[in-house]
Amino acid sequence: MTVDRIRVVYLAHAFQVGGAEEMVLNLARRLPDRFEPMVCCIHELGSIGREIRASGVPVRVLGLNPGLRRPWDVARIQRFLRETRPQIVHTFLLTASLYGRLAAMLARVPIVIGTEVNIYARKRQSHTLAERLLMPGTDRVVASAESVRDFYIRQVHADPAKVEVIYNAVDWAQLHTTRTRDAIRGSLNVPVDRPVAGVIARLTEQKGHRYLLDALADTPALAHVHLLVVGDGDLRDTLRARVEAAALSSRVHFLGGRRDLGDLLSAIDMFVLPSLWEGLPLSLVLAMGAGVPVVSTTAGGVPEVVEDGRTGLLVPPGDAAALGGAVARLVTDPALGRRLADAARADVLPKFGVDDYVASVARLYDRLLRERAA
Repeated sequence: MTVDRIRVVYLAHAFQVGGAEEMVLNLARRLPDRFEPMVCCIHELGSIGREIRASGVPVRVLGLNPGLRRPWDVARIQRFLRETRPQIVHTFLLTASLYGRLAAMLARVPIVIGTEVNIYARKRQSHTLAERLLMPGTDRVVASAESVRDFYIRQVHADPAKVEVIYNAVDWAQLHTTRTRDAIRGSLNVPVDRPVAGVIARLTEQKGHRYLLDALADTPALAHVHLLVVGDGDLRDTLRARVEAAALSSRVHFLGGRRDLGDLLSAIDMFVLPSLWEGLPLSLVLAMGAGVPVVSTTAGGVPEVVEDGRTGLLVPPGDAAALGGAVARLVTDPALGRRLADAARADVLPKFGVDDYVASVARLYDRLLRERAA
């Protein structure tokens, strides 16, 4: 007898390079066979979307841009869901969280799940109200960290029983390297004998790159440090202009979006994440798993992963001087960096692997399906 698989549709506006999109990639490729994953890009495919499609998972691109000016696009998402008839819709990021969940409710999808991956202190009041109105029809919201869960419950006035934590996780296979450290640095025009820091993050206000650039310019102990900036985003031109104005062009290397993260992490001496707000940043966890000492801010769920002084160094968000001082400690005391990196790697490898994350999400699906059947 053939048992029907449980169709799960993952919804996001676009699947560009980012932590939430990485989670969908892992889920779509690794869900147990009893589930049938399908991915829907509300607006456009994106680079992660192309990877998901290449893995053989069905991907639909709707080409829509729902919002107050295009309310009819919600009906088109609803039509897609009625055609595909999923038992579960799981949304990621803001557009899908609002309009995707609404469309799923209108399409009478049995189980509707949202995600919250950051502490969005600056969320628009209209978005907060919309999420509050959507909560009665939402079966669960998955938060990426305890701090994210607590903030979301307060912000949206959500029922605590409907919001649960499943920590973000990484695919440790990303740490695979294909070249030597010197060869990678040579390909990037980075000196092999200079200390090199790296940041992997979207070029947006949230990630606080400007504070790292200020620290690099204003901290004497960092005068010979090079910086690899991995990622792309709206602030690309603004940050490049800031680098030129601070006479840092010879030491700051903008690499754009990259997927060879194992090679890049093996080429740096320290990883820095200067975020102003966060959830649980995957690039930070990946760097810790690679055995690279990390400096980060205390934003969001970072302190749930990094113990200051034991597995990394933490500073307040938006404090360039403190950030520069922490990076300088690693530059001047390599033994400290090795101790922090070794402890961090031992901490994260058993806790943040992607298989445990997928298993936790699958258990959530099973539990909600049982509740619905009852």
